[in-house]
Amino acid sequence: MPANSPLPTRVLLLYGVGDVANAVKMVLFGLFTLYFYTTVMGLSARWVGIASAVGLIWDALIDPYIGYYSDRLPAGGWGRRHPLIFIGAISMGVFFYAFFAPPRGLSPVLLFSWLLLTSVAVRTTTSLYGVPYYAFGAELSKDYYERTRITGIRSAWALIGTLCAATLPFLLFFPNARNGVDPKFRYEAYPLMGLTFGCVMTFAGLTSWIGTFSRRHTGQERIDASRIHGPSLFFKDMRLAFQNRSFRALFASFSLFFLGVVLNGVLSIHFLTYYVRIDSSRALSAFQLAFYIGALAGVLFWTPLSKKVEKKQLYTGSTVLTAAALSGAYFLFGEGHLFGVGNIVPLAVGHGLAGFFASILWILPTSMIADVTDEDAWGSGERREGVFFGIFFFGQQIAAGLSLFLAGVLAEDFAGLVPGRAFQTAATIDRLAMLYSLLPALLLLIAALIILRYSLTKERVEAFQGNRSPGPGTTAFEEESKSRQQGRNTP
Repeated sequence: MPANSPLPTRVLLLYGVGDVANAVKMVLFGLFTLYFYTTVMGLSARWVGIASAVGLIWDALIDPYIGYYSDRLPAGGWGRRHPLIFIGAISMGVFFYAFFAPPRGLSPVLLFSWLLLTSVAVRTTTSLYGVPYYAFGAELSKDYYERTRITGIRSAWALIGTLCAATLPFLLFFPNARNGVDPKFRYEAYPLMGLTFGCVMTFAGLTSWIGTFSRRHTGQERIDASRIHGPSLFFKDMRLAFQNRSFRALFASFSLFFLGVVLNGVLSIHFLTYYVRIDSSRALSAFQLAFYIGALAGVLFWTPLSKKVEKKQLYTGSTVLTAAALSGAYFLFGEGHLFGVGNIVPLAVGHGLAGFFASILWILPTSMIADVTDEDAWGSGERREGVFFGIFFFGQQIAAGLSLFLAGVLAEDFAGLVPGRAFQTAATIDRLAMLYSLLPALLLLIAALIILRYSLTKERVEAFQGNRSPGPGTTAFEEESKSRQQGRNTP
């Protein structure tokens, strides 16, 4: 079926459910890796950190190559993306279970080896699934607005997966014990959790694979098999991708945005505990839940609005509003401020607003990359969705790793946080709040300035799709692309 034909709602829903797998992996890795392998299994936190860093670096490095490989895989009977999506979907659930099921009694060296190998395996298989999955989503439609609808539905499924992964484990696998013993100390619960959510990941991936199989040849053309492999072609595609000014702006802007929001999340417990003096588990759960409820409401609101407002304007406005919501946490809460300390209701409302404004940044960037690939194809004559999405997720991985590093270094060197101490000085508490609130807000404002260099609009994208000149405002990249295009068309 042609990529520009209207997509049935059934296809959109079945495609979108595949992002549940990515959400489950991200949430449960973040929640339980450090606690399980240190507190339950007894491995040194330093070794857990080393294994996690190696896995993250590996993940960041392979994403662009997987995207490149999926671009140049011959479109056989299963299409170009679907073979990789299938392999990743089948295997990621198995390795996710293994990650949470190390044999008991392993020596520290063997336990570290198990953590490292299973972590790398999970990251490899989820990338093998995730990068082609997102690239295929960019190929499903050429309609400027429908691309945002695709990413909106996918984001809604991701938020549902995030909510389930963040809340259900405590209810299903770690219920409160009558004897007062912390249920999170029970080893038996972790393999069961890994098996359950591993099956959820595989089921979600296969559901998306089956639901979109009829459109597996959408947006794909024949590729010369001799051009699939080769480092020179890989680095050439990487270089050509970064020559695109709009992509450079989007890559840098979203990487900064992601760095800011992850840094904010990493320091949230410190902010709540020390600055606003909230330690109730119920209050902490309400605080986290408010963000995702706000984000889900935002997805439902921003997606139809994107038909009336250009993507760049929505992106810029949402980033600025999110920065304002984040900075409000420092100026409105805390000792001597308007809402004071211990006041969870306005804090949860503010966190919900931050989720509402930030949710557009979960919808638009991948839709904007789909538009970038049309500009790139207009100049190069080749489709490189996989390369663009691989580089895009490379930026996210680097931002996530850098946020953890910055949080640790700045909390100790700038704020003066003393580990293991229940009470901190007033200066330390104030600086921790700055790192939680003002630093991420500043990063988001810089991200908003960078995205102003993004030049694609509905009119320009449709011109690229129709193989026409984009008109006034042509960039140097477009001029060079136009010259290459004319060269190809010359007998």
